[in-house]
Amino acid sequence: LRYNCVVDALVGIIHKKPKEGGISAVGGTGSIYTYYGPEEEKFKNLTTNFLEKDLALIMPALGLAAEPVPLWWTTDFILASPEGTPAAEEKWIVGEFNCSCVGMSRCLAAYCQ
Repeated sequence: LRYNCVVDALVGIIHKKPKEGGISAVGGTGSIYTYYGPEEEKFKNLTTNFLEKDLALIMPALGLAAEPVPLWWTTDFILASPEGTPAAEEKWIVGEFNCSCVGMSRCLAAYCQ
C-alpha cells in the first residue's frame, strides 16, 4: 500500500498487488494497481493514525528534527495482520519512505522509451 504525500497532505493511495504467483509488485511485472483517493474509507484507521499521530514523529526519528518533511514523498506500508483482522485492529509496517525517486504510476503509459 503506497501513500503519496505532498508535504503533510495525503493526495492518493495505491494498492499494489503482485500478479498471480508473483512476489514483486513493482511496475512492469504484471502487478495490479488499484487507485484510491485520500479519503478512502477502507484505509481510514491507517490514514488517521499516520497523519494525526505518526507524521510528526517521522523526521525526528530519522535524526532530521529540524527539517520539514519532503515536498513530494511516499510511504509504503505492509500489512502485518492476519487475513480477516478487523480494519480497526490492523497493524501496518512501514517498508519504505521515498523522496528521491517518486514515480507517478498513472503516468507510466506516457513515459519515453
